[in-house]
Amino acid sequence: MRRPRRSEDFKEFSYVQKFSSSEIRFLKFSGNREVALIFPSTYRVAASSLAWSWVQQLLVQNDVAVERFFYEKWFKKFYSIETQTPLDEFRILMFSFQFELDFFNIIDTLLKLGIPPLWYNRNENHPTIIIGGPVTLFNPDIVKPIADIIYVGDLENNVSQFSEGIKILLRNKKEGIKHLSKFPYILSHVNEKNTLQPKKEILNFDIQKKVPISHFITPYSEFPNKVLIEIGRGCIRRCAFCVTGYTKKPVKFVKPEFLEELIKKYKYPIGIISATITDYPWIDKLLNILEKYKVTFSVSSMRADKVNIKLLELLKKGGQNSFTIAPEGISEKLRQVMLKDLQESEILNALELGRQIGFKNVKAYYIIGLQEETPEDFLELKSFIKKVKKLGYKKITLSVNPLIPKKCTPFSERKLIDRKSYTRKIKWLKENLKAVKIISESYKSAELQYTLNNFNEKEAENFVENYIRTK
Repeated sequence: MRRPRRSEDFKEFSYVQKFSSSEIRFLKFSGNREVALIFPSTYRVAASSLAWSWVQQLLVQNDVAVERFFYEKWFKKFYSIETQTPLDEFRILMFSFQFELDFFNIIDTLLKLGIPPLWYNRNENHPTIIIGGPVTLFNPDIVKPIADIIYVGDLENNVSQFSEGIKILLRNKKEGIKHLSKFPYILSHVNEKNTLQPKKEILNFDIQKKVPISHFITPYSEFPNKVLIEIGRGCIRRCAFCVTGYTKKPVKFVKPEFLEELIKKYKYPIGIISATITDYPWIDKLLNILEKYKVTFSVSSMRADKVNIKLLELLKKGGQNSFTIAPEGISEKLRQVMLKDLQESEILNALELGRQIGFKNVKAYYIIGLQEETPEDFLELKSFIKKVKKLGYKKITLSVNPLIPKKCTPFSERKLIDRKSYTRKIKWLKENLKAVKIISESYKSAELQYTLNNFNEKEAENFVENYIRTK
């Protein structure tokens, strides 16, 4: 790709090139300026998602050349990671929709390219817009007004069939959409399936058949310079606030012997991707393998009630300095309401093990704003924090977010806490939990997520129309 002449474009080009140059790639793909895989968030977030790498690999293996893109609010041209080719040269734009608030970034990307965000305002000369990812499993309605094609579920289940559809799309947009619309995992306006219930009909791919692993490493990631490996898909838990336990079924795990072959092949540290490593059925065998090959690693999540000494020792050796837990409920009563199934004694036991290993910092995630909440629950949290301090932790950080009810969960019909009550409760935490850092989600962000989650297709369409008018 020739360097841009305009200074603004060159700044953006150089910014993308910096991240591209940071990647050590184990596989190299040459694009054909036809199919773009866009992660509508920053490079750091995109590189921390195994999907950004894995979807590209799956399609390339089926003879569909794909280049990766990411999003920054100030971008205008959007250059690819592989060849720094501008996005407007691509004929199919595939968005990986991982987080609800990325909805706005998808619209913004289309507007900057001069592409009408609403599907019915586009013609055959416009790129085909395909949207997939976790949000489409429980809330496809919000992108129905935007997408030509919505892919629901795991790509591995239908990648060969889907790839053939992509090839037809590249020859003829209308025929390609018509062809893909025949399949049950596709939502489109050619053959809309309003009765589709992803949580009941979409099954997890058995990842042991083809273990997802990233094809590059970069220091600009939540897993810096680590190869990402998915060891479990879905969650055996049924927390009432979380969509994963209700949309990603049945749960699939990769056996240790398969992982050992991959660990031997790659000499880099690894980032273990799973709903929680502590629910992995062969955790002791996996830890022995990691120790045997002297592989350092980090994890995406772990439960306090299943933590053991060896896991913590290896994490500490790998450079992890902070002990992270997610009690979610601020009291035992509220954890029961949330179906969290985690007792205070189990959390304290895990934290005590952490201190024995040498962890000095702890971060805990909490959700507030349940209708069952009372002042006594906050006092129980205060008492719990005192016990944590007595264990000897020097730095305690609480990440506190309001409950945002999600579709497909037992909490789907609940309401978002009002702004005044949320502000008051955050203020109480900051005033009463001394020497504790409180990080709270903005109410505006929570309200937007709640609004998007409750849209039907028509409401989403009206919202997009109004949003466009403000631009």
